[in-house]
Amino acid sequence: MSESTSPEFQRIVSARTLFQPRLLPALAAGLLSSLLLVLALVCIGGVAWLLIEAPHRNSPGQDSGLTPLLEQWQSAAVGSRFATALQSLRWLQSSGSAAALMLTIAALALIGRWSLRSLAESWLERHVAKLILRLRQHIHRKSIRLEPADVTGEQTRSADRLFQDSTRMLESVATRWGKLGLTVVPDLMVVTMTALAADWRIALQTMVPVVLGRMALRFEGQRGDSSLRLLTDQVERGLGRIAESLKKTRIVTSFGMEQAEQQQFERHLQSYRDRCRQLQQQQALGRGIRNVILLALILIPAGLLVAHGLRTDHPALAVLISGCLIILYRGLEHLDGVRGMTREGSERADEIAGYINRVPSVSQVPGAGFLEPMSKTLTFNQISWQTPQLPGLIRGLDLRIGFGERVALLSLQPTPAFALASMIPRFIDPDLGQVLIDGRDIRQSTLESLRAEAIFVGGQDPVFNASVLENITCGQTDITRQQAHEAAKLVHADHFIRTLPKSYETLLGEHGAALDPGQSFRLSLARAIVREPALLVIEEPTVPLDAETKAMLDDAYQRIASDRTLIFLPSRLSTVKKCTRIVLIHEGKVAVDGVHEQLVRSNELYRHWEYIRFNPYRDEAE
Repeated sequence: MSESTSPEFQRIVSARTLFQPRLLPALAAGLLSSLLLVLALVCIGGVAWLLIEAPHRNSPGQDSGLTPLLEQWQSAAVGSRFATALQSLRWLQSSGSAAALMLTIAALALIGRWSLRSLAESWLERHVAKLILRLRQHIHRKSIRLEPADVTGEQTRSADRLFQDSTRMLESVATRWGKLGLTVVPDLMVVTMTALAADWRIALQTMVPVVLGRMALRFEGQRGDSSLRLLTDQVERGLGRIAESLKKTRIVTSFGMEQAEQQQFERHLQSYRDRCRQLQQQQALGRGIRNVILLALILIPAGLLVAHGLRTDHPALAVLISGCLIILYRGLEHLDGVRGMTREGSERADEIAGYINRVPSVSQVPGAGFLEPMSKTLTFNQISWQTPQLPGLIRGLDLRIGFGERVALLSLQPTPAFALASMIPRFIDPDLGQVLIDGRDIRQSTLESLRAEAIFVGGQDPVFNASVLENITCGQTDITRQQAHEAAKLVHADHFIRTLPKSYETLLGEHGAALDPGQSFRLSLARAIVREPALLVIEEPTVPLDAETKAMLDDAYQRIASDRTLIFLPSRLSTVKKCTRIVLIHEGKVAVDGVHEQLVRSNELYRHWEYIRFNPYRDEAE
């Protein structure tokens, strides 16, 4: 079953992994459950022998139980000692007690089989769950390295889909695949051997039609599905052609084309009816073929078994082989889905492996040194950057920002400005060009020292599932409680924090207190300010904020601007107006550079940006 599986899927579950030491108990439990199934079948066959054959073998008034059957076993090479041992049991010498004993054994065997199968499946589920948990850990670690470079949000959506949907689907497929190997395959092996041991000639004569019939059903199902898909597509296209006429009513009426249009409509409608009729006929044909195959699959083995029972006077043997054939058919039916499961599991596993093996676009170069805090300039020198979806997003851009400036970084679409700002803490690197801090290429600095001095505050940054204090300090022991309190006061977060149930010890996140967007943003500002960076990139929230929050943010910006450089990705016009400099990127370059009062009077591009962002009538105009 593992020939067509991909290497990544085989690492989770395959024929080879089923024989690993940790799964050997599950494999043994599965095999033992199959043996108990055979024991139950043999006991049921023995009861059938007592009911059907024993009355004909015993003289009237005589009750020898299973003794005649055991005497036959003694003459066989296999089972002679076992039969001799059973003959000494007094319960088997009476038909009533023998039947009761065998029915009890059959019931206990089926209960034991159910218990062992459940145990084997439980071991397998735990094994697969551990492997899936490890995959989720790898995805999480890789996302931490990759997602800062996610300018368009595509990687975040991809990681989320892999972490939830793909791993869940892979776990389900791997578990179902493994259960087939632990339970169905041993059942097929054991019942086949049992039927052959009972009577190999009649077993082969009846098993071959069952196997061929199951293969024919699978082939017919594949053929029928392919034909139905083709006809269904044709029917849908035909209905679409008919619906197209509904869009031409004005032209038809205006030019007097009613008769011609009606004739064309009737032709399309007739073609549609013919296709629908063909689809119905194909469905009926498929059902008919499947019914014929099923009928042959049942009648041929049944006829052979009946003929054998009448010819040899052993109908109980037919009962035993019939049970084996039913289990054989059900097992083959389960195995029919292996190819689909293997394909689906391999696709999911390869998709996850591809993400985990992806090389981050940003890495620390060998010999990188410590970066001193910015004290002079931030320079973008001939920056070019693009993605396959956004070619030529930034092309040869030059920009110089002095220390202490408050700069609003704008673009007609948010991506160019966001991408340029993301280059400062090296969430992404430019394809061409350099980002320099005080004349030094930031790629020559360690990521730790760079991101300690150039911090990016996102407008939609979530809170951690931790206390307020831990959200500010991020668990760093070198940041004291007093420093966290001072940072919160600086950005007007201290007041709402102290109204929480446990103040700074209040738990936040999924199972804790909920914060509104303005509170979450101020908490993010406090998290950044407590580290005293020399350069701060602030992306404002895009959700509406109340007047009080806006006033507090305006004051917070004024407070934190002292002795540091602020670069805004603004969502409020008031923030833009209070910046000392406005830079607007258009067609990959800096197209506008100035202050609001000057630009709003003299620059048409800036006025257009202001209109599409803040004019209250823009939606109505669109």
